[in-house]
Amino acid sequence: MRKTILISLVCITTTSYASTMCVRNNTYVGTLRNNVNGVVSDVTNGVVNGNQKKQWAVTYDYKTITGYAACNGYTGNFGVPLTNLDTGARNAGQYCWCQMWPIRDKEDLTHYNRETGITSYWVFLNDYSTSSSCGESCTSACANAMATNERYRTAVFESVW
Repeated sequence: MRKTILISLVCITTTSYASTMCVRNNTYVGTLRNNVNGVVSDVTNGVVNGNQKKQWAVTYDYKTITGYAACNGYTGNFGVPLTNLDTGARNAGQYCWCQMWPIRDKEDLTHYNRETGITSYWVFLNDYSTSSSCGESCTSACANAMATNERYRTAVFESVW
């Protein structure tokens, strides 16, 4: 009961701005401001310790958001989320998808030095002419869209689960 009241108070007191949305899931309660542009603070698009990493981070004046990029065979419409993207084919397609995701393993926590606690669905960003061009550009494109494109950022923020 206390948790529900606290969540309600946080959301009520912090959503007085029209461009601020309350976000809550199992690990995070807070606000995200979709009208605030950020700065790309990290893009990892390659192999780290033998694992493919396509991670990005964008720093806003109030929070750093982290996430993943995936090139997949599923097409979509700009800013439309997909609940079940087959990430097993993460690097096998020409369609770029982005997702906010909490960085959880120790290596990544050390690297980013923060825990976002926010998870969104995969949201379609762009298509490329080949899977290799998607693989080279998708992670940076996700970070840049989250940093500078209010329409895309709003779609991702609204798809938090």
